[in-house]
Amino acid sequence: MAMISGLSLHCECDPVTYPRTDTSKIRKSIKAHECRLCPRYLTILTSLISQFFMRLSTSTLILAVVGGTLAAPGPGSHILAARQSSAGDPGGAVQCPADTQWFDQPIDHASTNSSQTFKQRYQIDTSNFKEGGPILFYQSPEATDIACISELLFMNWAKELGGIVATLEHWYFGQSLPFGNNSYTLDNLKPFTLDNVMQDAVHFLDFVKKNVTGAAKSKTIVAGGSYGGFLAPVFRQNYPDTFFGAWGIAGPFRSLGTVDEVGAELHNWYNYVQSTYAHRSLEAFDRIRNGFAQVKQLIDTGNNATLTKELSLCHPPSNSSDDLATFASFLVSSYTTMSQFNGLPPAVFFNVSGNSLDVVVNDTLAAPTPLAGINQTLWHAHGLDAVNGCLNYTDAQNSGFGVQEIPFMWAQCNWFPLNLAIANDSIFNIGSPGLGMSSSPSATCETLFNLTQVNGADVLTRYNVTREDIGNSTHIIFSENEYDPTTSVAVPPDWLGDNVSTDIDKSVVLFVAGTGHGQDLARPNATDPSSLTAARNIEFNIFKAWLAGANETISGISTTITASATAIGSATSFSASATATSSATGTASSASL
Repeated sequence: MAMISGLSLHCECDPVTYPRTDTSKIRKSIKAHECRLCPRYLTILTSLISQFFMRLSTSTLILAVVGGTLAAPGPGSHILAARQSSAGDPGGAVQCPADTQWFDQPIDHASTNSSQTFKQRYQIDTSNFKEGGPILFYQSPEATDIACISELLFMNWAKELGGIVATLEHWYFGQSLPFGNNSYTLDNLKPFTLDNVMQDAVHFLDFVKKNVTGAAKSKTIVAGGSYGGFLAPVFRQNYPDTFFGAWGIAGPFRSLGTVDEVGAELHNWYNYVQSTYAHRSLEAFDRIRNGFAQVKQLIDTGNNATLTKELSLCHPPSNSSDDLATFASFLVSSYTTMSQFNGLPPAVFFNVSGNSLDVVVNDTLAAPTPLAGINQTLWHAHGLDAVNGCLNYTDAQNSGFGVQEIPFMWAQCNWFPLNLAIANDSIFNIGSPGLGMSSSPSATCETLFNLTQVNGADVLTRYNVTREDIGNSTHIIFSENEYDPTTSVAVPPDWLGDNVSTDIDKSVVLFVAGTGHGQDLARPNATDPSSLTAARNIEFNIFKAWLAGANETISGISTTITASATAIGSATSFSASATATSSATGTASSASL
């Protein structure tokens, strides 16, 4: 038994104290001395938390926002390294061009009996600001470090809009810890509520408006991806006077709740990954299916020698259900990662040239056997973390945690009850106990925090993001990406109604073809597909239309929407490329408040 900042967890502690930034060695807790969870809890956390640790949220390297992020279990330290320069979910020590600053934030906004404050980190760029211009605000998600505003698409848009770009570190993550190294005790976690998360952002924006000359009447548009893609619409729905608009990228609204609440949506995520490969190449899909079936057979027959050799394993999985679940997560994560983050640069992966999804498909087709194809994919996804020429599936799982698991688990128990599962008939199910069942965080909530997991319906109702609420919403963009399985549990167009509408203020679902998780929020680069450029133009023009409708006198903002549109209910589907583009480049300059 070991103690992690006051939480009693069954774990095995490594006697070596690794540097905090060495994410390939440890999963980051708040203590300098890290503790590695035992297989049972690792399996639970892998199936729940690591669905999100490669998210989004954005960068020119990705992505993956906010940004961040949804992802299947287990990307290694090389993925984290890429995300360290991402805006949405850096994952480790980040050197941002803009200065990181601090301001005093109340610990409990609802308390009238306490004046306690903590230091919360933020970044801000006012180099392009013109009086009355908008505040383009990125809410950093459950990342281990603050988002770098220099990597946000907002930096390009601010030049044309005359806007401010700002990002705020999510409290209880990174260095924005209200009680320092004691922030994760059960008593000190109690102020950590969604209401206080929202109030943090409101208070921060009030701070910005008071301290930047000419910003008192500026309109704020908030963006976030994955978990942040849930937060941004929630901010808009609950504080519309503060958040004039919202851009939610890859928010998993349909996967929040108990098994009964999520219902038929429970298996969407991994079924979507299957479909992505089948749509790309049916022959490759069949070989992947056959490969997983052969892995299952080798496990069932106890043929560990062949399994170890064929998949380049350092050691085979044991017969324990926990170990088999960890091994299965290692296999599945490789295929999810290579598809979901198809927009990452090839250098992030091992021996990849070009788009990662195409590489997996082509190598699968060229491999002499289905097992050889799986081996190739495992090396692409985890090879940069390999030691001694073999793949350690346990280390691959441990190295991938780019989020701080204790506070994110708290969020899942209290207001973000993510529930995803591999179906029993999935090609990825190798018979590991639990993987064909629900990944509900309920048991973990009881074990770690003595809490009953919140019902999804209660969260959606309380925070005004039910299907009906979203259908009646305004000034929200829900963007979703083709290769991202989060799309399968995100807001569908039919939630926004069936009646034809041309009202630009109505919320909209935007599907971005040919892109990975949250890639549209990253700053543009030369390798972006034309569909991504068109989507960004549409998103930018929607922003301009919102702002122009609110204040037609804002300097530099055109009132003309250059994207042609047809509408299905409130869900406006754009059929032509927008012609308004932004070419702002350069290094972010920070403003001291």
